[in-house]
Amino acid sequence: MKLTCVVSGGRPEPWVRWWRDETLVDSSDTIAGYPNVKKNQLVISRLSREHLNSVFTCQASNNNISQPVSTSLTVEIHFKPMNVSIITEMQPMSANRKYKIVCVSIGSRPPAKISWWRDNELLTSVSEKISDDENVTTSTLAFTPSNDDNGGRLTCRADNPRVNGAAQEVTWKLDVHYMPHVRLELGSKMNPEDIEEGDDVYFECKVKANPGAYKVLWKHNNQIIQQSIKGGVILSHKALALQSVRRTQAGNYTCVASNVEGDGDSNTVQLKVMYKPICRSDQKHVFGVARNEDARIMCEVDAFPAPDSFRWSFNNSAEAIEITPSKYHNSLHLSLSTLSYTPQTEMDYGTVMCWASNTAGQQREPCVFHIIAAGRPDPPYNCTLINQTLHSLDLECLDGFDGGQVQNFQLEVYNFETNYLLVNTTSKQPVFKVEGLNPGVNVKINIYAFNSKGKSDIVSLDGFTLKIAEKQTGTPVPFYVTPVVVVLVVATVMLMTCIVVIFGVLKARNRAHVTTESTGNRLNEKTKVPLRIDAREIYDMDDNNPDLIPSNKADSDYQLVANSSLHSGNLKMAQERGSSQSQVLHESVKDSNLLNVDIYENYKNVHHNKEQGEDNYFEEQCMRRLNSGDVAASSILKREIASNVFSENDLNRCNLSPSGLPTHREVITVRTPLMANQQESCV
Repeated sequence: MKLTCVVSGGRPEPWVRWWRDETLVDSSDTIAGYPNVKKNQLVISRLSREHLNSVFTCQASNNNISQPVSTSLTVEIHFKPMNVSIITEMQPMSANRKYKIVCVSIGSRPPAKISWWRDNELLTSVSEKISDDENVTTSTLAFTPSNDDNGGRLTCRADNPRVNGAAQEVTWKLDVHYMPHVRLELGSKMNPEDIEEGDDVYFECKVKANPGAYKVLWKHNNQIIQQSIKGGVILSHKALALQSVRRTQAGNYTCVASNVEGDGDSNTVQLKVMYKPICRSDQKHVFGVARNEDARIMCEVDAFPAPDSFRWSFNNSAEAIEITPSKYHNSLHLSLSTLSYTPQTEMDYGTVMCWASNTAGQQREPCVFHIIAAGRPDPPYNCTLINQTLHSLDLECLDGFDGGQVQNFQLEVYNFETNYLLVNTTSKQPVFKVEGLNPGVNVKINIYAFNSKGKSDIVSLDGFTLKIAEKQTGTPVPFYVTPVVVVLVVATVMLMTCIVVIFGVLKARNRAHVTTESTGNRLNEKTKVPLRIDAREIYDMDDNNPDLIPSNKADSDYQLVANSSLHSGNLKMAQERGSSQSQVLHESVKDSNLLNVDIYENYKNVHHNKEQGEDNYFEEQCMRRLNSGDVAASSILKREIASNVFSENDLNRCNLSPSGLPTHREVITVRTPLMANQQESCV
């Protein structure tokens, strides 16, 4: 950029200066060649963005007193875009989905014009926005890729028309995912109209997909084909081979390729396999015909292509002859030939056979039909009632030989009690559904076959309809005594009697054992040696029958005072062992102290029990005193009398003398666990 400043006049001559904004950039003078004229040229060799909107001032002055003269200008510069970029993330796109792609241009002055290009095609679905400072231009493209866009180029171009060669662009190579496009073709060297049974056939499955197909399925008549090398079926992703093709493999073939976008189906290719005619399996093969009766025998075949001719022959035990074409009619488009045959003598009964021919050749095995003298049909068999409801019955049978004639089946249903005919119906098959019956009816069913020659024997069976459920809200059904019930009751009574006898024997043994212990108590009274034993030891002497409810041995109700017989037993054992009587007495004293503690605990319970029920408590304590029979118990009893725990009436009731000594009476009390407030006494 060149700026020239021309100054005229002034005395003395002025000097000329260039200022950029407030900075002096040039102070050299140049004479213009004219009187009183001076000029100064400012040259900027390379403009840059920093010069935009800069103010350049030319100033002339010839003294330091007066105000200098000046003139100014502002620089306006056009810039090409500094940068252009697509800010949308460049990821693979799916075909036929709509996307918004954003492109931004920065630094163009004036603002850039943005255009979108797909390869060399201009795209018009664009919206544009310019920032407030006009420095940024944003363009948004609405883009729907197609399969053909895969591998193409999408370009965003930013241009400033006022600057030559200012266009800048960015390009995105498109990666478009789409479902497989599949095309199925028969092998290129094969003639689809000339494939015979036994030929080798192969198909080609051509797949175009992005990403590539990870799986290819082959289908025959919409059923998936499984590889079977032994069966001559060989599969791969691109080809299907059928070795020694069979007629059953004819039909429609497709292949299906799959990728992450979905499954792509191919076109359908029909495989036509030519094969020689064969007989259809669902034909009637036995015809019953009377003499001079015309029989129409139909010979149907399967063939591809359709047969072009038929021939018939007759064979019996005496001869085999060819049947003239005048006696049969061919329907080639239906693969059918119909023979009209009329037997006149016994020699006319036998076997007729037909053969068909087509392009693939003549039928190998003929269709065989037997001509017999007509007769009555055989009865149906294996008749079964398969469903019985409140109002209907379902019956199914197997049909017997039809006698060479068309047969039908007759069903008759009778009421079993009245023999009244309820249903009478006919069917071409031995399958019937009988409806409209009443609930809870017993019926008799007759079924037989019949044709033009008569009817078969009758097959009979019984049936019934279900009863309506009754409400069980009346009087309960009475209990009937049967021999089984009597036997069970007698056995139960005998078992209980045995248990009672055994329990009584065990109880008697325990009582005898307790009596022996009581005798020992009297011996102990004479020695005046108080001994103590835990109540559990006495209780263990009772019958521990595991079938009875066990007692709680830790219960305080079962803490009994020691029996004197056991004490005497201890003395006797000690003497046998050679121990001195003083040592035994010493041990007995220790036990007596422990006994006093237990009696004291019982004494504390006296008042509590007396408040609840004095009579019950008194009987219990009285029985314990009678059972104890030792000096310690007597002394405690005396203290209780002194404390007014017992009165003399109580002593009389307890059979005690005022001295506290028991009279001659032996009592043992046991409280049962199941009857906590009652007592049993055994004397």
